[in-house]
Amino acid sequence: MSKGGSQLTLFPEPITGARRTRQARTRMFFALWPSEEVRLALARAAMVIPPGDAARASWVRTERYHLTLAFLGEIEPRQAEAAERAATEVRVRPFRLQLDTIGHFEGPNVVWIGPQALPAELTQLKAELDRELLRFGLPVVAGKFTPHITCMRGVREAPDASPVRIDWTVSEFVLVKSVLKPGMSRYKIVQRWPLQPEIGKLALEMPEPEADPGPEPGEHGSPGSA
Repeated sequence: MSKGGSQLTLFPEPITGARRTRQARTRMFFALWPSEEVRLALARAAMVIPPGDAARASWVRTERYHLTLAFLGEIEPRQAEAAERAATEVRVRPFRLQLDTIGHFEGPNVVWIGPQALPAELTQLKAELDRELLRFGLPVVAGKFTPHITCMRGVREAPDASPVRIDWTVSEFVLVKSVLKPGMSRYKIVQRWPLQPEIGKLALEMPEPEADPGPEPGEHGSPGSA
């Protein structure tokens, strides 16, 4: 519709003429990432777990094994940058994690392998990461923290599995993004952070240098030297 040579529209552009573009979102999470040795041990343990209803059960691929620390969900690039800044503030020493429990979640029908006892460092890592994420304005999922590595899906009942023991030396944590592809998704590590104690604590634990007792008698022109 036009009048006097000008075109009228029911949805005019804003006065500034600028349009707000929607930023692409990516599903991301922080996790502990097993070494290849630990992945193989997890795979061997998973293969002997009774699947129950074998027609519904499926084993998780070894390259997807991870222990989630914080699930961020679908976030924008600016939020991903904030998450990386938050992670740099975490200071926790490396620790040993013993994976010795086979568990089951009824809701999602998954079987997992995890630790029966939580090392103090893992509890501290989770607490510090959540605190920094909140400080940088990132979402944190509330609820009980049950560290686990999902190894089977489609299992309706808890399996009667043999005991398992896998020792894992944890020396880093990672930020992972889920890359969607037709019919599947894969995980890609975005950034790694080595575990290390607080600088202040490290300084307190370092032994003080021994005081120099000075030259022995007879050395460097001291009394009694030749």
